[in-house]
Amino acid sequence: MKTAAMFDGPGARLMAQVMARRNRDAEREAIDVLDPRPSDRVVAIGVGAGVGVELLARRVAFVFAVDPSRVMVDETTRRNRVAVDAGRVAVARSTAARLAVDDGDLDGAIAVNSIQMWEPLAGSLAEVARVLRPGGRLVTLTHDWAIERSTGRSVDSWLEHVDGLAATVGLGSLRSWRARSEGGRSVALELTRDGGR
Repeated sequence: MKTAAMFDGPGARLMAQVMARRNRDAEREAIDVLDPRPSDRVVAIGVGAGVGVELLARRVAFVFAVDPSRVMVDETTRRNRVAVDAGRVAVARSTAARLAVDDGDLDGAIAVNSIQMWEPLAGSLAEVARVLRPGGRLVTLTHDWAIERSTGRSVDSWLEHVDGLAATVGLGSLRSWRARSEGGRSVALELTRDGGR
């Protein structure tokens, strides 16, 4: 887990504070696009310091939060202690490729500034498709520079790659646009689990 090493090092707690401040608008935008119902069950992938989990928990019945970093899991748990204790949020040290959820158990998924690090990408998309109900949606927002640096691809090339992989695992209807947050220097994408209305 090279990603976990990056976020578990000596500066990880400081990084969590920076992420909590800088990702708030992107987290809010992803949740607004997902537009969950109060009864929904949603997975948040690569949750960092847990700001998105905190915002999401105010709007849905249950949030399953995963991050490969021990430090970020601790930060997310601390930030969301009341919701965790109430059983409305569960936090696990894991990745998009290994979600401990039953097939079709979730209504939606969000990932802010993390999908570019999913390894393997095809397996992670397949796992998200597995846990989403038919018609459930994955919404992601990611910095352009992070996509280019992490994947070695331009944003357009990466979107084509994601679209091709997603179609093979049952996540169709790719829609992408320039995100409002981050001054338009991030790309948002939405994938819908096949079989919905």
